[in-house]
Amino acid sequence: MLSKTIETLKYLLLEYCFYFCSIVVLLALLIYNHNETLALEKELIRIEKELHMNQAIFERRQKAYDEKAKQQREKLERMIKEIKSEK
Repeated sequence: MLSKTIETLKYLLLEYCFYFCSIVVLLALLIYNHNETLALEKELIRIEKELHMNQAIFERRQKAYDEKAKQQREKLERMIKEIKSEK
């Protein structure tokens, strides 16, 4: 009984070797692609965090620049008013 089962398995393995190999290769590719997808998602999250940090830094610098420009405009306007009032 056992030898007949082994013979049947050998026959099936030889007969369907291409299909078994194809399934194994497809499963290996599926696992590889899944791992690559996970790695790319991690990289995307890292890039998005870096982009968010850069955006926050830019906004802070822009706000400081705008405030300084506003102060300089006000100072210039005061100076212009002083010059006009002296005339």
